[in-house]
Amino acid sequence: MLRHIVLPLSLLLGTALPAGAMELKVMSFNIWYGGEQVSLDIVAEAIVAADADIVGVQETDGNLARLSAMTGLAYYDVRRNILSRFPIFDPKLGERTAEGAGPYSMPPLDPDAVHALVMVAPGKVVGVANTHLTSNPYGPETIREGGDLAAALQVEAETRMPEAQLLADGLKPVIATGLPVFLTGDFNSPSHLDWTEAAVGKLAQVTFAVDWPVSRLLADIGFSDSYRVVNPDVVAMPGLTWTAGSPAPVVKDGETLDRIDWVLSANATPTASTVVGEVGGPDVGVGVSPWPSDHRAVVSSFEVEPADAPAMIAVEPARVSTDGEFRIRAHMPGWGNWTGMVVPRGGAADEAIIGIADVPLYDRPTIKLAGRMLTPGAYDAVLTTPEGEERARTQFTVVAVGAMPTLTIGKASYGVGEPVTVNWTAAQGERFEWLGVYAKGEPNVYNYWGYTYTAGRVQGSTEIGPELFGEPLPAGEYEIRLMRDDHYVSAAEVSFTVTD
Repeated sequence: MLRHIVLPLSLLLGTALPAGAMELKVMSFNIWYGGEQVSLDIVAEAIVAADADIVGVQETDGNLARLSAMTGLAYYDVRRNILSRFPIFDPKLGERTAEGAGPYSMPPLDPDAVHALVMVAPGKVVGVANTHLTSNPYGPETIREGGDLAAALQVEAETRMPEAQLLADGLKPVIATGLPVFLTGDFNSPSHLDWTEAAVGKLAQVTFAVDWPVSRLLADIGFSDSYRVVNPDVVAMPGLTWTAGSPAPVVKDGETLDRIDWVLSANATPTASTVVGEVGGPDVGVGVSPWPSDHRAVVSSFEVEPADAPAMIAVEPARVSTDGEFRIRAHMPGWGNWTGMVVPRGGAADEAIIGIADVPLYDRPTIKLAGRMLTPGAYDAVLTTPEGEERARTQFTVVAVGAMPTLTIGKASYGVGEPVTVNWTAAQGERFEWLGVYAKGEPNVYNYWGYTYTAGRVQGSTEIGPELFGEPLPAGEYEIRLMRDDHYVSAAEVSFTVTD
């Protein structure tokens, strides 16, 4: 794909950035069920046309690595669904350490590691988080169908607010450190900055002013809405992102149109922001034809002074095959020499199996290693000083050559209401991989009895009990299916029976 060379705005205008500052472009893009409802190629074209440095992607359906290759954004994080021009590091251990899975907004993430650290310049980082809040029921549709303000706010309180609160709880302390933080997402909620008294009667969707709680919560912890900062007149520039109309989907009669896709920032200054969508669409500043999604995207430019990077280590990819290769990437403050060693999960640095020792960071921040040197299982990559002082570690998993995902359960038959423990191996480790419980042989993939997330773990175990279904499964034959990232490709199945 042809890449465009785009000069920074400061060069075009002949202006200078403050010392230590840089320009950064951040995009949020719901690509519509894997980007394949129209064309994944055109999704990639839209990202390239926006010239984004970092993209928070929603509804990836397992296609994030493909998009990375197609767009030239070489780094990607399947647990947060982020594409980046710059290296990505996890602020914690690279896997969820809490039991079970988190809520829909962040099932594979620890509450204190919602964000990734992106090294946007040598030794300098920003924080990036990406979310997709629950879509239904939708507050404005409650109003459209005759509900009052109290009913709409109750919908928000019961659906999106618990998810948004966890995001806020995780990101507020990070913002307080002064780190520039970006939060992208399909928030499935309007903004309090749009549903204002000035917009009542002038924008079709705004029937009365509403202090929508999700956007208010995020503003209260320090986030600015980049589109509305740059385009403060909501009547002149509503910036609608839901829904696009060309070439699909068909916009149904009476559809509630709104701005629900945002690029939020803290400790950074928005300098430009526009909608990316169909050519000629309302407020579209970057047009692509045909437009490939049911959402328009938004891309914003920022003046940002990134923070000093801590000691960091990453393994790319985090799911390693024994017939493949993997990279250990590191940063050591002060640019001193570093040692990076692979150890069994939880092991000490002196249990090293393979790695690299006492090398200058400026000469080699990354080392490529062979997966065949490791047997299948769980490992850590440990960053130490040459003297052996541990500075950081990250977790990854090795699977056998050609390993296919597997599911196993403790026994073949269960009583009504008895919980089922299910184990899986060689999953993809994606954000929204899930376990669905179906009637045995059910052909309709939408017709599941209940589901739970794998928390992005390549291998793991969880208990499926009656609380997942609202009531115990009745007697019958069932199967559990391991499903790919937020969609309906079954990677493995295991059957069981429920008896009275």
